[in-house]
Amino acid sequence: MGIFSKLLNGLKKTRDSVVRGWRRLLGSFTKIDEELFEQLEETMIMGDMGAETAMQICDRLRDMVRERGITDPNDIMGLIQEIITDMMGEDEALDLSTQPSVVLVIGVNGAGKTTTIGKMCHQLKNDGKRVLVAAADTFRAAAIDQLAVWTERSGVELVRHAEGSDPAAVVFDAISAAKARHCDVVICDTAGRLHNKKNLMQELAKINRIIDREAEGCAKECLLVLDATTGQNAVNQARLFQEVAPITGIVLTKLDGTAKGGIVISIKNELGIPVKLIGVGEKIDDLQPFAAKSFVDALFDRDSAAEETAEESAKTADEAADEAAETADEAADEAAEIADEAADEAAEIADETAEEIAATAEETAEEIAETAEETAEAVEEPAEAPKKRGFFGLFRKKK
Repeated sequence: MGIFSKLLNGLKKTRDSVVRGWRRLLGSFTKIDEELFEQLEETMIMGDMGAETAMQICDRLRDMVRERGITDPNDIMGLIQEIITDMMGEDEALDLSTQPSVVLVIGVNGAGKTTTIGKMCHQLKNDGKRVLVAAADTFRAAAIDQLAVWTERSGVELVRHAEGSDPAAVVFDAISAAKARHCDVVICDTAGRLHNKKNLMQELAKINRIIDREAEGCAKECLLVLDATTGQNAVNQARLFQEVAPITGIVLTKLDGTAKGGIVISIKNELGIPVKLIGVGEKIDDLQPFAAKSFVDALFDRDSAAEETAEESAKTADEAADEAAETADEAADEAAEIADEAADEAAEIADETAEEIAATAEETAEEIAETAEETAEAVEEPAEAPKKRGFFGLFRKKK
């Protein structure tokens, strides 16, 4: 995988969260007005670009929209990319121009200092440079042991003292050894006890004095390692470390594991410190030089934008189809329910009608039977009467 591909993949979470949010917001407006700029500024702040940087970008956007006569909100995306590219400025690579060159690595515990040093050792060794590492974080025994593992794996030399030793003494011995062994680069690890800023300031000041004295005239880098997943807290750390060390560059680690990649812009714009290295993965070659243009191109990747639009369209179509199917199912259920109710009512009416007809028929049959019986009685009675009267009459006549 190429460098740009790694960067493109590493920025996926930031692109999906931040840039897609900008596109979605701009697509929801039909005109460019103050409400659009206010909501855009809010989404930038939420994307860990910092309030100051977000305000500057939106102020420049207003000017550019007015100057260029832009009316379509969707055209603003290109302007944002243009502004951020300008903010990032020119790339600044590590200065390793002398023998030896000294790289002082600082940062809070957990930011990734040891891993960064290990990856740097591997890459510098592959570039043909002879590297020596000073284990000057003597406050933690684990830090020394971790460095020993990395240096052994990378095949570079390590200068270490016992736990609790003077960090400046370790750096002194490392620079002396580098000169004697004709090493190209000396990398110095340091403690990260930011919560005790006074002691840290004194310790770093002493280390810097040793470097300036023992490596006078040598190229010197002071790299601050920041964890990208901490967002604006990383920017605050940079401000504090600026007070105690002459920072020449930022190493931003874990960029692939966060949606807060916008802090790269905030660090460069608000602190004026160039980002020199970024970590876009866990592999040993995933620490790479920072290239501003490549960063912005990967952040605003057009192919990804088209893919995102297609995904959103497909998602909308699927949702519409699901809604239509759901509506059809509901309509079918309602129709079936109405049909069942109608059938029940018809059956009930039929049953009632049948019962009424049966009752009427029964009443009619009873009435007919009764009438027939009465008629039969009426017919039988007149026939018997004359017979009786005739008999007695005949009897009386014979007398």
